[in-house]
Amino acid sequence: MPLQLTLLFDPLCGWCYGAHPALAAVDAELAPDWQLLPTALFAHPEPMSRESADYFWQNDQRIAALTGQPFSTAYREQVLDDLATPFDSSAATLAWQLIATEKPRQGLAILHAIQKLRYVNGLQHSPTALSALAASFGIDQATFDAALAQGPAPAQLAEREAAQGLMRQHGLRGVPSLLVRLGDASQPIDGRLLYDPAALLDALRRLTH
Repeated sequence: MPLQLTLLFDPLCGWCYGAHPALAAVDAELAPDWQLLPTALFAHPEPMSRESADYFWQNDQRIAALTGQPFSTAYREQVLDDLATPFDSSAATLAWQLIATEKPRQGLAILHAIQKLRYVNGLQHSPTALSALAASFGIDQATFDAALAQGPAPAQLAEREAAQGLMRQHGLRGVPSLLVRLGDASQPIDGRLLYDPAALLDALRRLTH
């Protein structure tokens, strides 16, 4: 049986972006059976302030130093300095769900592309930016645009509730969180391993052999 992993995430979580190199290494080396579940942890509009922007940037520099993931000047100037746009992962979360439903084997790549829009390209997750990203994955833009404007359907809300239920079940306070299936149960992986590709690979190999 292939390795079974569940990733709990939010597309606006900088630490989730920081975990991408380790997750990509696991995907390339171990080819696990992935279940990606968005928690919608930040899918509630929060006003941006100068203090919030400075806090995010300081935190992002910690992530960059630890993981090597880039946080561009465009992100700082066009996203963090845009105090008129609330901090809200609602659109990005739904966009991920819509695209991943059509391209289920590309869940990690879709998540990383959405993250890069913000952290590398310096774009807010506007309908226009998300629509162009969907098209890059071969999704019909008119269909995507209509679904994004409509908001989450019951199945998408249920997926988020399932993610939140797993967080409660395992006593998890934040994202990213990675669960590994062992027999009939799952257990969380030490979150520190998500920022060290070699250590995460070693831990997963030891757990499953």
